[in-house]
Amino acid sequence: MRVLHLLDHSAPRRSDYSRRAQALLQGLRAHGVQTVHLTGPGQATGGDAPGWHFYRTRAPVCVERLGPGLGAAARIAALALRLRQVARLTRPDLIHVHLPTAHALAAVPVARLVGLPLVIEAERRASAGSTAPAPLSWLERRALGGAQAIAAGSAQMRASLRAEGVGGKRIAVIPPAPDLVACRQPAARRPGFAPAGLEGAPLLAYAGGLHAEGGLELLLAALAALRRRFPALRLVVAGAEGEYAPDARTGMGPVCVTDALRGHVVYTGALSYRRAADLLPRADIAVFPAMRAANLLAPSRHLLNAMAQGCAIVASDIACHRELLVHGHSGILFRAGSGGALLDAIGGLLAEPRRLAALGTEAAAYVGSRRNWELTAARYRRLYERVLAESHCRSHGRAPNRL
Repeated sequence: MRVLHLLDHSAPRRSDYSRRAQALLQGLRAHGVQTVHLTGPGQATGGDAPGWHFYRTRAPVCVERLGPGLGAAARIAALALRLRQVARLTRPDLIHVHLPTAHALAAVPVARLVGLPLVIEAERRASAGSTAPAPLSWLERRALGGAQAIAAGSAQMRASLRAEGVGGKRIAVIPPAPDLVACRQPAARRPGFAPAGLEGAPLLAYAGGLHAEGGLELLLAALAALRRRFPALRLVVAGAEGEYAPDARTGMGPVCVTDALRGHVVYTGALSYRRAADLLPRADIAVFPAMRAANLLAPSRHLLNAMAQGCAIVASDIACHRELLVHGHSGILFRAGSGGALLDAIGGLLAEPRRLAALGTEAAAYVGSRRNWELTAARYRRLYERVLAESHCRSHGRAPNRL
């Protein structure tokens, strides 16, 4: 079986995206799948990573001058032409469109033209401040409708796609795997990220956005109350690139921090693979207080990484967190949006520190046995086989076996 993978233009470079893509591709190779790799339009700088070859798509000349609409159309056309060329050259059995899903707009007509089945990874983003995910555009519906199968990261994402009218297609739930390898035993805490005089004090870690739905302000309020019982308690905040640049005058982050917390909240900037491997083992508790309005359809990769590193987890009881964590066993769940419930959850663990290691061990064991790239690759292999079998039946005029 040979599969042509359509990837983001950053796949050949050293990045978190490329690490995840290459981990999946390596797993597929281990399961006997031959992989061909094509990247979307972008800056083709540097050579391929050792052991990998990427066909690349050049961005159209002077595309910036065309404006957003025409520029996007030019990129799609360039990708479609390149995809058709690579498909004819490599003769794959199937095309797999990875994130971003927008590449499917180029892949659908090419797949029909060359007669290849198509698998698309679906991406759903929630609209800020809304009680529902951002609706699919007409183009997104058309792209997903052209696939023989869709891969969704969670049951919530599959339900959301069904609710948007993406029906009549096979939607397989293939959960993501963490960036970090699961630890068999929680890593020993290492000193660091502590203001002067606070080495060895309890440390909380937060990884997520600064928008209200992320729950950081709820956590800061809980931290202020907790410091009455645990005066040395401190918090590390990490997240998206550029969001956490500290104020030049105060040295504090962009979220309002009261004088009572000054010196106890540290902003680290982007939480890349390397930063995550360094920061998470230092934390006593990793907190994920996302509000219900955040409409997360799949768990944050930061949560998966924290579990893999054996962190004790405190998380809000939204659906994608309940799918991962068993309350009191592999983490502590609290009522989303409730500052009192968050305060009790963190305070209860800090008062009984012996529980931290047990929670971390169970979290790491779950990720190691249920969420890894080998299992993800095996799920994709089974999905490919079903899609190819159904395609073969249709081509021979037989009804596909839905079992």
